[in-house]
Amino acid sequence: MSFHKRWLSREKIIKRFDERGLLGVQEYIGKSDALICEDSLSSDIVNVLLDEKLNLPEKWAEISELILKEKNERERTVI
Repeated sequence: MSFHKRWLSREKIIKRFDERGLLGVQEYIGKSDALICEDSLSSDIVNVLLDEKLNLPEKWAEISELILKEKNERERTVI
């Protein structure tokens, strides 16, 4: 049996979101035994996933909001 670690980064998460939406992000994060965050966006997403006060639809709505906010800020700095 292997231990599957996933390194999360802003670029990887946004790429998955652009390619497959929330389903892609869920597949990317959900198939891991351990999550290692490389930046604040990935850390915020893991915090939302671990929040016991939110139900699953609320968690994914919050994650979507975090990703879209990050994408908008990223586009503003590129232009």
